[in-house]
Amino acid sequence: MWAWPPPRPVRSSQFACAEIPEGESYHRLARTPRFRWWVFPLSLLVFTVLLFFLWVGVLVVMTIVAILGGSGLAPDSVRVGEIAGLAFGLSAIALLVPVTLFVVRVVQWRRTGALFSVAGRMRWRWLARCVFTAAVPLTAGAMLLLVLSGGTPADGPVSVNYGSAEALAAAVLVIVLLVPFQSAAEEMTVRGLVMQLVGSLGSPGGDSSFARVLRSPWPAVLAGGTLFAALYASTHPGHLWATVSLAVFGLGMAWLTWRTGGLEAAIGLHVVNSLVQLSLCAVEGRLSEVGTGVVIGSGLPVGTNTPTTLVLTVVQVGLYLLLVTGLARRHGVARRSATTQP
Repeated sequence: MWAWPPPRPVRSSQFACAEIPEGESYHRLARTPRFRWWVFPLSLLVFTVLLFFLWVGVLVVMTIVAILGGSGLAPDSVRVGEIAGLAFGLSAIALLVPVTLFVVRVVQWRRTGALFSVAGRMRWRWLARCVFTAAVPLTAGAMLLLVLSGGTPADGPVSVNYGSAEALAAAVLVIVLLVPFQSAAEEMTVRGLVMQLVGSLGSPGGDSSFARVLRSPWPAVLAGGTLFAALYASTHPGHLWATVSLAVFGLGMAWLTWRTGGLEAAIGLHVVNSLVQLSLCAVEGRLSEVGTGVVIGSGLPVGTNTPTTLVLTVVQVGLYLLLVTGLARRHGVARRSATTQP
């Protein structure tokens, strides 16, 4: 028999994004049923191309601003150009968020929430706990810095040189508004995309030693923990202490990402560290040094290329690892993705 109107064809779900793999650790979440061998090189290619056009756009905007020029808010230290340069630099890094999410959703064809945690979303309550916890190692590091420098809070290394209250307010406003996005973008890229790309290489059914090593978290932790340090070393070959400090910070955050099943812990320490260090730069009138070998945007202590920086980094990262792993155990933070109950 004929029916009118004719029945509509059933839509196929073959173009739907892949769901989060069940019962997997964070670094294995990109190994979905839709994973193919070409996903890894294609993701790198697309990310590189998008990053190139992003930086070209930033350079064009900064060139236009430089041509137009600007008068200083204060004749002393912090000027419009420095604040604008800081804002452009932080905004450019923050733009890695849509770039990374595009690669995950379009190229890898999976849920973007899997980049944040094994729960498929940002666990905001856990992130808040990590942010508050990060204040403890930061305070301990500041006290240790005073001890190592032989100073006291009254005659410490901080010198106020911000020029004017208006200039300081503008700089701090830029830092407070943009640093959380900049820190999240760096963690989503280095600890998120990189770790999951490397973790996707091991075949689930492979029984060889090589496949088992690739499935383990250590290749992903090493890649996500040392990439930024390697990039920094390539541009600052003489900064040994800074490079090692960045490697310690990166490896600690990469391991913690795997241990807690998400980026929240790494983002928490990164945000707090960067807020404090960049605010100190604004107070001291040293915004022009942000992103250089003296002050690194990831929030390493002031006077980066020194043995003291490495000691402070080890203390801060080690204490933070102990506190966060204890909190994760107490609050039952998931380390693996959920499994379907039979």
